[in-house]
Amino acid sequence: MKAKKKSLFNEVMKDDKFKKKFEAQKNLFELEYQIAMAMETQGITQAELAKRLDIDKSVVSKDMSGALKKAGMKKLKEIAEALNCEFVPMFIPKEDMKEFELKVEDFLHLKRA
Repeated sequence: MKAKKKSLFNEVMKDDKFKKKFEAQKNLFELEYQIAMAMETQGITQAELAKRLDIDKSVVSKDMSGALKKAGMKKLKEIAEALNCEFVPMFIPKEDMKEFELKVEDFLHLKRA
């Protein structure tokens, strides 16, 4: 019988330092993705978003390439407002996170269909 292959990802996720960095980057990526999807859905370019925020397009470009990790609540709320969205920070109990993610995924899928 063949031995089950171990996933490299699962192995490195056992390292608490790596896991913490990964989770921080994952959240940033998800935030950038949500902004990009809101822009795409509404047909808004980075130039248009910059105009709505009264900032230079280069700032939006940097934000969408990782600079959002330094963004505060005020900036995130301003971006949401410019995209006619609500920014909803939430605390989800860890034991409910998988269910929450599935519900959000279902909601977003229904909105795009």
